[in-house]
Formats: sequence, C-alpha cells, structure tokens
Amino acid sequence: MRILVGMLALSMALTGCLKTRNEVRDGEQRQVMQQQVTTMQRNNADATSRVSDMEELMRELNGRVEVVENKLERNNAGVEGAMKASQTQSADLNQKVQLLQEALTKMEGQLFQVTAEVQALKAERAAAATQAQAQASEKKTKKDTYDSATEYFNKKDWKQAILNYQKYRDENPKGGHFADATYKIGVAFQELGMKDESKTFYDEVVSKFPKSDEARRAKIRLKGLKK
Repeated sequence: MRILVGMLALSMALTGCLKTRNEVRDGEQRQVMQQQVTTMQRNNADATSRVSDMEELMRELNGRVEVVENKLERNNAGVEGAMKASQTQSADLNQKVQLLQEALTKMEGQLFQVTAEVQALKAERAAAATQAQAQASEKKTKKDTYDSATEYFNKKDWKQAILNYQKYRDENPKGGHFADATYKIGVAFQELGMKDESKTFYDEVVSKFPKSDEARRAKIRLKGLKK
C-alpha cells in the first residue's frame, strides 16, 4: 500500500514537472513568435515606408521626365522650324547664287565682246597710225625728193637735179609739183646742151599743162631752141 501511494505521489510529481516545463516551453515559443511578429511588422512598416519613398521618387522622376519631354518637344519644334527656315534660306541663297552666276556669265560674255571690240579698235587705230605714218613718211620722202632736186637745180648740178626731179615724177604722177619738175628737167637738159631731150620735156609741159605758168615759160624756151 505504501508502495502504491509512493508511486502515485511520484507520478503526480512527475506530471506537475512535465506541465511546468511544457508551459515554460509554450511561453518561450509564444515570446519568440511575438518577437518574430514584431520584427515582421517593423520590417513591413520599413518596407511600406520604402515603397512610399520609392513611389514619391518615381512621381518626382515622372514629373522631371515630363518636363524634359516638354522641353524636348519644344526644342524639336524649334529645331524643325529652324531647319525649315534654313532650308528656305538655303533655297533662296541657291537661287541668288544661280542668278549671280548667270549675271557673271553674261558679264563675262559682254566683257569678252568689249575686249574684242577694244582689241579690234586698237588694231584699227594702230593700222591707221601706221598708214598715216607711212603716208607722212611717203609725203616727206616725196617732198624731200622734190626739195633735193630743187637744191641741186639751184646749185646748177644739172644731172642730180634731173635724177631727183625724175624720181619725184615717178613717185608722184599726179603731184602738185609735177609740171614744175618736168619743166626744170627740160631746163637742166638744155643747160647740158641736150636740146632734143629738153624739147621733149618742154613739149610735155605744154601738152599736159597748157594753161600753167610752166607751159608759158616752156613755150618761150622752145622758141629759143629753134634759133
């Protein structure tokens, strides 16, 4: 009997110990779980706060993006307008350049024509000057020939007078001194005693220039030759 009572008491004691340990374990588990719940709540709160911050940041970034997009649109519109204006200006400039090139080409043609005309005029003037100079030289030569013949005639160098007067006659068949030169050739031949030759020239003066003073003198000379 005592043994049975002892065993019961021991059993009850063991049961009480077991309940106490289980309670302690359950309390510890509940405390751990509460701590985990608290930690999770804190984590959730932090996450929610971070999400809010991220959302606010996203809204701010979206606003900035919209501002940038608006600026880009305005810039693009300005760029397009500038490009159109530039294209218009470029077209106008190309047209002006083309007109300028056409005007320059026309001016070059006119300049070439004027240059050709100037060159032709210069050539014409040079030819005229050369001709005038030649005529002046020829006239001077003719005059010199007649003057030289007259100088020889006045010096009574009859041969040189005849040669120079004849040269003048050959060079000036219609010269103003032709009658005088012919008459004086006749005089020179007469002075040299060559009556037939002198008569030939006197007759020429009388026949070609019948009303001249040289013809009147030639007739006097011819009468003298007949004596």
